[in-house]
Amino acid sequence: MRDIIDRFNGKTNKAKLALRGISSKEGNAADPEDYFDYHSGKVRYLKSNLTNALDSLQREAWNLVELKDVHKGNEKIILQILTTISEINENTDKSKLPKILEKIEELSAGLTVGAGREKTPLFTELPEIPEAVRADMVADLNEIRKSFEAGCNRAGVVMCGRVLETALLRKYYEATGTDLMETSPGIGLGKIIAKLTERNIRFDPGLTQQIHLINQVRISSVHTKKDSFYPSKGQTQAMILYTLDVLRKLFA
Repeated sequence: MRDIIDRFNGKTNKAKLALRGISSKEGNAADPEDYFDYHSGKVRYLKSNLTNALDSLQREAWNLVELKDVHKGNEKIILQILTTISEINENTDKSKLPKILEKIEELSAGLTVGAGREKTPLFTELPEIPEAVRADMVADLNEIRKSFEAGCNRAGVVMCGRVLETALLRKYYEATGTDLMETSPGIGLGKIIAKLTERNIRFDPGLTQQIHLINQVRISSVHTKKDSFYPSKGQTQAMILYTLDVLRKLFA
């Protein structure tokens, strides 16, 4: 188990070194925007090196899910790490990367490893769900469990999106009295989130990030692209944890 954290910390350090290389090249006194001045081939190389390091860090983060059952406090930390890493993309303000990487380091330092304890199922404690949608959502959660246990990861991720759609539709109905399934049949997850925002139904920023991350992985799983996307076991398990966590927060 220790090697999982060591590999992740190694990827974090590589990302920090890659970012530092760009900073040094442009000069410590330079404006953060100048870090990505592509006039020289050296800076282009450093930029590519940083992109690769960040991609590698994001992939490695999914493996942290294996530590969920080692200690009861690990699950919360892992979700925080995955949520923080999801902030990193091609549109991220590069001047914010040092703080993001520092936060990731601080979070990973809180993970506990040891001999481990008996592995517990993902669905031992279902969150509180409104009675009106409980039967459908419990049925979908059972399908997610069966898909995960059978190794059908894409199906599991797609079902996570379905559960989230049902939950957000219910949340919208409770807040507005409008049933979007009747007024906007076939509405997708992204548009439901937009509708909630239009009505000033806002959530904790971390919760919003979790919802978007689930949606991103779901879209990658179902939309036709040049290269098919196959979620790993770690990614699927993380999406399930995220989904259950979102349900708990939505209906707390």
